[in-house]
Amino acid sequence: MDIPKFMQGAIAPTFTVFHEDGTLDDAGQRRFLDFLLEMDAINAYFIRSGMGLMYTFSMDDTRQIARNVCSHLKGAAPVLVGCSGVWDRNYDKRPDPLRYMEQGVALGNYALELGAAGAVYTMPEALLPHDGETEQQMIERYFNTICERVAGPVYVYQPPGTLPNYEVEPETLSRLADIKNFMGGKFSTMNGYYTYELMRAIRGKRFIYIIGCETMFYTGLFLGSRACIGQGAVLNPQILNAMLERYRSGNYSGVLRAQDAINTLVQTAPNAVDFLKMYATEKGYTTPLYTRSQATNPYMEDREPITKEEYDRFKVIYETELMPYL
Repeated sequence: MDIPKFMQGAIAPTFTVFHEDGTLDDAGQRRFLDFLLEMDAINAYFIRSGMGLMYTFSMDDTRQIARNVCSHLKGAAPVLVGCSGVWDRNYDKRPDPLRYMEQGVALGNYALELGAAGAVYTMPEALLPHDGETEQQMIERYFNTICERVAGPVYVYQPPGTLPNYEVEPETLSRLADIKNFMGGKFSTMNGYYTYELMRAIRGKRFIYIIGCETMFYTGLFLGSRACIGQGAVLNPQILNAMLERYRSGNYSGVLRAQDAINTLVQTAPNAVDFLKMYATEKGYTTPLYTRSQATNPYMEDREPITKEEYDRFKVIYETELMPYL
């Protein structure tokens, strides 16, 4: 499989829109997507993402959002769908391993049949190694099985906070990168050495390394990455795209200025999800702030709701930093 052309610049970890009772708001989701499309800067949309509260999704939720978004964005933008089996990331209550695998296979093929450009799977923290098997061997076995049974492009997502023994090692990634339909992955790390070693391991291979933390995009560009998935890919995709364009043209001081702006926005943003939903509403795309709680899970926590004061304060910073890139 060839590297898809959309795998560059900003790929949005799309925020999920909910009703007050926590169910998916299809109409609200479409309005929010229309707001994002108006930016004309997002190269692909990743749904059931970490920032979209992926660990709260059921099988039916995943199918519903995939149907809604793939249909709405058909012909407008590629869609990547989070297709891991159902698990709330409670390490004390891991799912049945066979069922988790079967759910992932079913969701991946369902999303691809709807027209998704790829199926995304988190590192399999939900699973325990077999007797005599290491976590790295289990990761390799898991993705070999997924890639064999899912009829299309597969991507890996290593989320923030992944348990250290489930973080993929360079040697493991190098072997996985040779699988025909294992196309690439998002790695959410701020560890420069680890990033370097992962990218060294796949150097020269047909594998797309996606920077998973936009404060590392400068580093990623010089190591060979060309795409980023992070909150900035939704809030300020124009700046990420400008970084890539400036890097390609040799304007390295311009790359640094863009990275400065990105870092400022990361450092000053309150609840980025609430902010952008409020901003979309202000621009005429009514997007409710309802969410789902993960508070019953001892390993997860809810985002603090944004206040009007925080919104007003950050809006000034946001528009100031974004203006030179519009």
